[in-house]
Amino acid sequence: MNRQNIDSVIRSLRRVNFQRSFFGQTVAIRFGLSESDVEALELLIDTGASTAGHLSDLMGLTTGAITRVIDRLEQSGYVRRVPDPADRRRVIVEVVPEKIAALRATMARVGEKGAEEISHYSEADLSVINDFLTRMEAITHDEATALRDTPDPTAGSSEHAAPVGGLERARLLFRSGANEFLIRGGTDPDDLYRAKFEGPVPQVRLRDGIVSVQYKGRLQWDWRGRRADIALNTGVAWDIEVAGGANKLQGKLSLLDLRSFEHTGGVEQIRLTLGNPNGSVPISFTGGANNIRIERPTGSAVRLHLVGGATGIDFDRQKLNAAGGDTVLESAGASTARDLYQVEIIGGVNRVTIVEVD
Repeated sequence: MNRQNIDSVIRSLRRVNFQRSFFGQTVAIRFGLSESDVEALELLIDTGASTAGHLSDLMGLTTGAITRVIDRLEQSGYVRRVPDPADRRRVIVEVVPEKIAALRATMARVGEKGAEEISHYSEADLSVINDFLTRMEAITHDEATALRDTPDPTAGSSEHAAPVGGLERARLLFRSGANEFLIRGGTDPDDLYRAKFEGPVPQVRLRDGIVSVQYKGRLQWDWRGRRADIALNTGVAWDIEVAGGANKLQGKLSLLDLRSFEHTGGVEQIRLTLGNPNGSVPISFTGGANNIRIERPTGSAVRLHLVGGATGIDFDRQKLNAAGGDTVLESAGASTARDLYQVEIIGGVNRVTIVEVD
């Protein structure tokens, strides 16, 4: 068989994939959705009602990320959460037929045009085409899985970056645990982010303004060999979400326009250095911690909500002994402040320190 002809078919298939992605982006813009929203709706239309967990697996998103996708679609009226008829204890997500009619009609335009082209082929031709596409789907899935799960032979040190483009707000989603993790303000105004990793190299992807970082494989036993340094553009508003355990997490965020910070999973030591808050900025820690220290500019307001207790609290130089249950502390003027940090710690902490710094 002529290798040039084989390569030509593979290139054509790649071009189809590119154009399909472009069409999806255009549909998303037309309906005021994100690409992830459209992808989720397509899957629900094609496969029927599904659990959030199944959608998460199909789309390669974390539980938190797929929850936000479903929340957006539910708020927009495209989907609804209903009890699973097969198991009333479980919730599934289904499309709202009357709401997705226009989107489905728009998506069907490609299918209708494709059907016209397909009608030119014989039944035997279509059988071959379908067999080829089915095999290519399996090959692509297997290779993606292998690439994700196979250790990178070049692991040691790796650097990733992406241009800021026209983004005004972005999200950093770090999905895997790390031994040492530094998040800071970047120095290059053209970079949306610049990340350097030591040890195993994670997958880094930018989509819909979300910078996602995830290490390959499902096992987390090797997380102690991971070190990450991520610099974020200081001209962009940022939401930061870190999921997974950490030994030492440091956020030098005083130059960032931080809109939210969320950490889930145990952490040994975390230190955040913040700038002045812009509006009400939620900062949450879930899963327990040994030592949490938050530094903020003098005069900036903060409210601390502690659920689960603490061995020791240092709140604006006010030292408290062990606190249990539900504890709320506020800085001066926090009750009326428009701009403040809302700190919530769920799961208990050994020591928490929240102080003002010049």
